[in-house]
Amino acid sequence: MGSFYLILGLVFSLIIAIIALANTEQVTVSYIFGRAEMPLILLILGSAFVGALVMGFFALFRGIRNAFAFREMRSRQEKLEKQVKALEEEKVFLEAELNKAVSVPEEDTEGESEEGRAGKPQADPAPAEETAAEEKVEEEPDEPER
Repeated sequence: MGSFYLILGLVFSLIIAIIALANTEQVTVSYIFGRAEMPLILLILGSAFVGALVMGFFALFRGIRNAFAFREMRSRQEKLEKQVKALEEEKVFLEAELNKAVSVPEEDTEGESEEGRAGKPQADPAPAEETAAEEKVEEEPDEPER
């Protein structure tokens, strides 16, 4: 794509040079503060040069602005990657804690004898039955089937 713009720029430069060479007579240019007489070829080439210079400054400004935006996005990406890594580490830690917490009661109950469990108070089965009844009520539709 860059070579396309280079070729296009060379073609426009050639067209401007041909037009400038065809116009060699003297012209009067009026400025805010005065007048000047110069060959038309210099006026055409000078105008083309000033236009290219202005476009170059605009391109430079856009490039600088894009570089700052790119740097900001890159730092934001690095910050987010660090957060992802920290969250993944926290996830692994919490999963290990959960696995440890789930496996500890099973090991305690398996290792105890019937006599050891007999001395401990049993959990009330009524709350489990109430929970099952509540779930069944939630599953039933509000309207009767026809």
